[in-house]
Amino acid sequence: MDKENLEVLKERLKYAGFGEELNKELEKQMKQGKKEFRLGHSVTIEDKQVDFKLNFRKSDKMDRYFFNSFDAELHKPNGSKMSNTFYQNQHISAKEAFNLLEWRPVYKALFNKGGERYNAWIQLDLAEKNEKGQHPMLQYHDRYGFDLEKSLKTLPIVEMEGMDQKDRLLYSLKKGNLHEVNIAGMEGSFLVAANPQYKTISVYDETGKRLNLKDLRQEIKENLEQGMGKKQAPPKQEKGKTIKV
Repeated sequence: MDKENLEVLKERLKYAGFGEELNKELEKQMKQGKKEFRLGHSVTIEDKQVDFKLNFRKSDKMDRYFFNSFDAELHKPNGSKMSNTFYQNQHISAKEAFNLLEWRPVYKALFNKGGERYNAWIQLDLAEKNEKGQHPMLQYHDRYGFDLEKSLKTLPIVEMEGMDQKDRLLYSLKKGNLHEVNIAGMEGSFLVAANPQYKTISVYDETGKRLNLKDLRQEIKENLEQGMGKKQAPPKQEKGKTIKV
């Protein structure tokens, strides 16, 4: 067994969000010298179970293994399941795979066939499957015209007022997360997610119910005119975290 190969694969797993829990089983499988093998891994994310199967294959020309892909299966609270295979050249992490299966987009640096790098939002088409049983991956390039920061500024989101909190919010949404925010003129907190397909953001209440942006903006306007919920700095405890729904 190539020890350097083992260490490289351990780093790949860690970088992909699988931690170090699989390291012992990875080493065991590599020592057996199989042509290919799979490692199982189950986690709970946002109170939902996700089962992963990580696929490894040995090179035909050398004594080295490659982590080629992983299968992710999301178990919904209603008993339904969503699954897809993600390949290493897509550089998608375990949490990003979960977000994609939740139909939330992720912003990635990608490469075309000529090796040129470009940025795009990717999102699974969960309504369709190709001949391999996989959901097609939709892409919304920068030139498509979606501006996340501009879209967020269409609402008086308190977290957009501070540089650090704004950066955390933008980073989180680009990872495909739901993110908790406070909105001036409104009581309580809300959840936001990027929606590049329609060049806007999606807003949810604390129960996960999606809100109509037009109605929300009107309510904010009326509340602010009445002097309710004026803009305030967020409380000192950490806000703007990714929320469980």
